[in-house]
Amino acid sequence: MRRFIPTLLLIAAAAFVGWLASWQWREGSFDALLGAPPVEVGKTLYPSFTPAKVKHITVNGSGASAKFSLQQNGWHSTSPWRDRMDPRAAVAIINFTRSMCVEDHVALEKISEEKSGLNHEAVTILLEDANRKPLAHYKIGRVTPWKASAMDTPEPIPTVYINPREKGRKKHVYACTGDINAIFKDGFRFLRDHRPFYFNPLKLGTITIFSKEGQLLVARESPDKPWRIVKPLDLATNPASIKALLKGLFELQALKVNDKAAGNAANTAENKDVMRIGIRTFDSEALTELEIRPTESAGIEDAIAFVSDRPGVEFLMPAKPVSGMTSLADLPLTINELRDPALTHLNIKALSAIAILPSTGPEILLSREAAKPWTCVINGVSQEANEPNLYLLLKTVTTGKALSFESDAATDFTSWGLDRPILRLRFLATDNQTFELRFGMDRNGDCFANRLGTPTVIKIDESFIRSIAVRPYEWRSARLWSIDKVNLLAIKRSGGNSPSLTLKYRFIDEAWTATHDDGHDLSAEIDPLKANYLLSTLEELQVSRWLAVDDESAINALKKPTLEYQIVEKQFDEKGDFSGTVTRRLTLAPMDSSARPTNYFGRLGSESNPFMIDAESYDKLAAGLLAD
Repeated sequence: MRRFIPTLLLIAAAAFVGWLASWQWREGSFDALLGAPPVEVGKTLYPSFTPAKVKHITVNGSGASAKFSLQQNGWHSTSPWRDRMDPRAAVAIINFTRSMCVEDHVALEKISEEKSGLNHEAVTILLEDANRKPLAHYKIGRVTPWKASAMDTPEPIPTVYINPREKGRKKHVYACTGDINAIFKDGFRFLRDHRPFYFNPLKLGTITIFSKEGQLLVARESPDKPWRIVKPLDLATNPASIKALLKGLFELQALKVNDKAAGNAANTAENKDVMRIGIRTFDSEALTELEIRPTESAGIEDAIAFVSDRPGVEFLMPAKPVSGMTSLADLPLTINELRDPALTHLNIKALSAIAILPSTGPEILLSREAAKPWTCVINGVSQEANEPNLYLLLKTVTTGKALSFESDAATDFTSWGLDRPILRLRFLATDNQTFELRFGMDRNGDCFANRLGTPTVIKIDESFIRSIAVRPYEWRSARLWSIDKVNLLAIKRSGGNSPSLTLKYRFIDEAWTATHDDGHDLSAEIDPLKANYLLSTLEELQVSRWLAVDDESAINALKKPTLEYQIVEKQFDEKGDFSGTVTRRLTLAPMDSSARPTNYFGRLGSESNPFMIDAESYDKLAAGLLAD
């Protein structure tokens, strides 16, 4: 008998040890039995938490309860609604759980529920994996007075009271970084997705818009192909408008979501006042359609809507712009809003010729050969084309936008003045493909454009036509002259920031000598670097704009020039023998009487057309030449 009692004690001890081993194997530790020590400051509250494992979320608080599960097409609520969960809310809860960092901790009995907010009104969150095994379970209280800081975040981070609900961890309250209390307000309504559409913009293949104007279909063949308008016309789209439409449909949000009996979104295809927006992705044949019904009461600025993949759910949509939200009014939903407003899509590299045909004035023909500059032919006379005006022309026709689309079925162009155009532009490509743009003006002075052979008429800004050079003198080369260093003898200058003088140049050794108007030798005072810089400026001098022969402002200003140059060069006959010298004269005067004019007028010799140069070029020509 005495031996039997020790044996029983040994058996009981062995059983207890086995039970403890089993407990530790099942629970991972003795924390649930003995109580876990508090998590250290600076550590995350759930260090082994894996976001990818979360498949179920349960939120309880203030007498309300909501349950959510991750399905193939995103997060969905199973209670209290059977609807889509806002995926942003799911991400916020999961990320908050993962990143909760302990800033402080205290025993549960040492802090009041009133102070921490961990009473019956607190929100409790349970995150579980696919097998319903808890991954994190905690209660969120109020925001604490403490603000945390992080190296990568300039602003202070709020902290909240957290009470873990796992066995053995309930005895501690933590101040943890983050605050997501706002998404649990108003009976958890923010956990429900208020956006009618949920899609990946990269996978979207078609957008169909049904309105009282008819059907508008926008589609693309694959994710890497551009969007096009397919119906009612085959048209290129405006990339900025398509981006705004995709962004708007993705961010479109209801003011309120209500549960309605299934069947409220009945077939209203015959109701012309109903607008429907349908989307289809590349990986699905199903059309998700948003039906927007007209308001029945005058003065109401919201619309009732239903979406096909969320039966029984009614959306109160903002019909007019609302600050901080995307409304129906923000969506580009008409053909003219979505079509490409560009006047042309010229392939500039493929251009071989451009004909400018003004209604008053001769034809201006611009052409080029491979690897050669553009030339200009006017009245049979060929010259180097004015490159700045050519650049402006090409920029205008490639970047110009339509103000509005007047017609896509025009047959009589009289009302737009296009039957007798004020200007025509004809473009010829290297493959002999050609097209012509014509521009007209109506009785009100509005300007319009049409591509010859098409029925589309667009309205354009009048500045579009004004920016195109149509006068022969405007196409004169921007290069003012050609100075030959080899034959240069002298440069005479009066005015500017040095005394009037004559600079003599010897090309063989690039030497400079100088004399004052009174004959005084200034060669020792001339800075050769400044003289060489002046010569290079004269060689490269370009006009910013050629002017008409009767330009009054230029004529009056040039009566009192502030800077004059004379360029003296050797002249040779047809046999190459020296035949004397030639002198070319340049006069310049400020455009206005201000202390710092932005432009200057100029004239070359006795030529009839004056010109303009910019202030920078003038300053280079007027710069001092004497050594400092």
